Amino acid sequence: MRVENKQSVNGAEPASAKSVAERPVLRPQTDKVSLHDTKQVEAVVQAVRAGLGSERALRLEELETAIRQGGYQPNASQLAERIVQAAEIDARLRAIFGG
Repeated sequence: MRVENKQSVNGAEPASAKSVAERPVLRPQTDKVSLHDTKQVEAVVQAVRAGLGSERALRLEELETAIRQGGYQPNASQLAERIVQAAEIDARLRAIFGG
């Protein structure tokens, strides 16, 4: 861009050194990483892993056979307890990860 008119701008005053010094210094923000909740996450992962495995696959096969034969009679209190446990794990994960 080329400036043709080199006259001074009326009403503009140069900034004084004092007014510049009084301005707050802006510092760039940095990201922070925390490993504070690592042990909680690890405990939840271990609890989930404990529920999985070869025993689970075998149990699922047994349940499928019982259901197909019409002999499956679920225990209501055990079922309710497992639902509550799953909800507690979900709540812990949400608290940790802010979900």
